[in-house]
Amino acid sequence: MKICHFAVENYARVPARLVQAERELGHDSFLITLYPSRQKFQDEDLCLNLPFVVDPISRIMKRIIRPAPAQMSYKRKSVQSAPPVWKPKNEIEKIVFQIRDNIWEKKIRSVLKKICIQSYDLIILEGGSGFLRSGKIVRELKQQGMPVAVLYCGSDLRTRGIIPSVDSIADYRFTVEFDHTLLDPNLHFLFFPFDSSDLSAAKSPPDSPIRIGHSPTNRAVKGTTEILAQLEILKSTHGIEIILIENLPYAEALALKQTCHLFVETIGELGYGISGLEALAMGIPTGCEILPDYAEVLGDHPFINVNSGNIAERLIPYVESKELRAAQGEKSRDWVRKVHDPKSVVREMHKVMGL
Repeated sequence: MKICHFAVENYARVPARLVQAERELGHDSFLITLYPSRQKFQDEDLCLNLPFVVDPISRIMKRIIRPAPAQMSYKRKSVQSAPPVWKPKNEIEKIVFQIRDNIWEKKIRSVLKKICIQSYDLIILEGGSGFLRSGKIVRELKQQGMPVAVLYCGSDLRTRGIIPSVDSIADYRFTVEFDHTLLDPNLHFLFFPFDSSDLSAAKSPPDSPIRIGHSPTNRAVKGTTEILAQLEILKSTHGIEIILIENLPYAEALALKQTCHLFVETIGELGYGISGLEALAMGIPTGCEILPDYAEVLGDHPFINVNSGNIAERLIPYVESKELRAAQGEKSRDWVRKVHDPKSVVREMHKVMGL
């Protein structure tokens, strides 16, 4: 099957990992992005490098049009009668998107013609974005008989909402974020595609104190203040070493994480992310707050379930027992390889679509 993936950016390598998994399963899969990822992953087959997205002019316009950016939080967004819906905040924003679509359309159509988009059997829109905010091109492809799928990932559905012009024509709708299914029960939940094959087992320094890591990309979302307060308790009672992995290049952050005996991912209502998966894949027992409804979906997961008030208490057995850490670490590595393997995720997605 010939599958075209389109994403605004190669967010957390989700699109690229799905494409690679589809290729390994025998499909002809292709990835187009609007602009390079901030991490410069360079896994896409074609990056359009379109203007008015992340350039200085766009940043200035966003501050003018939307002076108050969306606030990030570790709380789930309130469940309403329907999922959040994107619409222009004002007439200026509406005009700006219309102008941007007009500027982009010619180049996008030229590129799609060059890759013979009509020869594809399916188009998957990561993030729920069409090539244009109007959804014009995607609607045309749908009218020509091409099935359309959307896959929500990250905070797109929480902070932006669905884009009606795109979401309304989708034949299949997926998400890799459990809390999205609470905002929109019609979304099909998929495990986050994560390739752990390149991550070797953790190796802490010999004779070092027990090292407990935490890696916040956003302290408010991770609950870092509460986590560090609890780790300070363990430091005073058990002499542990707190390893704060923050504002480091990716390779350095991974290397430092591999020196940890234990790891605390996040507290709050959203569950675990990539940092927690990395720790599990390294065989590091990992604490994370998993609410009951999410735990039911995850099944026999390896996370040490913690909250803001019991992190120290829950980690003490693992601080005190090397054998317990080893057993939990092995379970963690096995679970990530089994549940989050990109090919397993692709098989589930394709099963839902009847492929």
